[in-house]
Amino acid sequence: MSEERKKVVQRFKDRLAHLESEAVSSASHWHLFHLHNALNALPDDHLAADLHLDEFDRADLAKEFPEMEADRPPSASEIRNRFDMLAGGLL
Repeated sequence: MSEERKKVVQRFKDRLAHLESEAVSSASHWHLFHLHNALNALPDDHLAADLHLDEFDRADLAKEFPEMEADRPPSASEIRNRFDMLAGGLL
């Protein structure tokens, strides 16, 4: 196994252990989603798995690096407002 793949496997194991150490109900839907996607990608594409693990870590990184706020997804109300403006122009 390549060194890069070993690092991704270890990173996956660390994230899984973190989720398992907490109460199951406290695991975020998105944490589970990204960890599951990383697991699916791991056998064939460790780089894609690493990207899913980056997404898994995004919330914690945002606390450390406030400049990531620019990557914040819009709220449902912001999406609704934009959709209403777009739909109004299309109709």
